[in-house]
Amino acid sequence: MKFTFIKTAPHRSFNHNPIYYNAAKEEQEKRNNRIKSELGQEVENDQESIEGRVKGQMRRKIQGHFDVVRKEKRRSNIRLAIILIGLVIFFYYLLMSSSEWILKYM
Repeated sequence: MKFTFIKTAPHRSFNHNPIYYNAAKEEQEKRNNRIKSELGQEVENDQESIEGRVKGQMRRKIQGHFDVVRKEKRRSNIRLAIILIGLVIFFYYLLMSSSEWILKYM
């Protein structure tokens, strides 16, 4: 037998049924929009075209985000290189001045 001191609640499931959903009407609208697009007429509120525009906008935003990240990484790398060059020059100066000091007093 398995004894437990702390009992966990079972997971709760979520079941959502849309209130105003008509599959036949949606299929008919898709057919009408497809026929209108084949005939060259302008389709209003075409779900597929809306999804395509949204996906395209998301892609542009993501690519824009990657461009920003790339630029920030480049700036960060340049800043790091400048700091390292400055530190190298500073330590070289300290090393040269200390070697002169050691030679002077020894």
